[in-house]
Amino acid sequence: MDDSERLWRFAEDVYGREGVQAACLKLQARYGLSISMLLAAIWSGLQGYGRFGVTNVEGAIRRGQEWDREVIDPLRALRRHLKLHPPKGAEDETYQLRKQLINSELTAEAIEQQLFLQDLPSGLPASPDGQRWRDAAWNAGVVVRRKCPRCDAEAVSAIARILAAACEDLDAGTVVEEVKRAWP
Repeated sequence: MDDSERLWRFAEDVYGREGVQAACLKLQARYGLSISMLLAAIWSGLQGYGRFGVTNVEGAIRRGQEWDREVIDPLRALRRHLKLHPPKGAEDETYQLRKQLINSELTAEAIEQQLFLQDLPSGLPASPDGQRWRDAAWNAGVVVRRKCPRCDAEAVSAIARILAAACEDLDAGTVVEEVKRAWP
């Protein structure tokens, strides 16, 4: 299994944990944030890829965000439109099409993570094993602050919730201060 597959499994696992989906969807709705990019940033910190600099991961984040905007967002918009406005007399067929779009959206999110990993620079400074959650918190903050330039309590709280779920020995309160450091 390669890193992109491990990352995707991590993302699926964490997203399925209590409270994570709601936190992710809040960030997505409020800031237009790519959840797959956020989870990739967290995973990369936890896996020892290191702590992002604001500029050294610019290309990786930008390419992921372009993919999100150009591919994932239109798929999601179409799926949501069909859910709200199925054509009369074709409800069953529309439901089947929505299921196909969900699968396409998930595939596109996996590709987004793969692109991110391809562009991620090597040799970033990393915390010791037991402290990698700090790199994950920082990395998540760096990704989120591109869409949320000011330190917003709701964004910090959502990131802390997600990271606490990813690291079962952490509580969200411990993570909050570390996440806040990602904003200048």
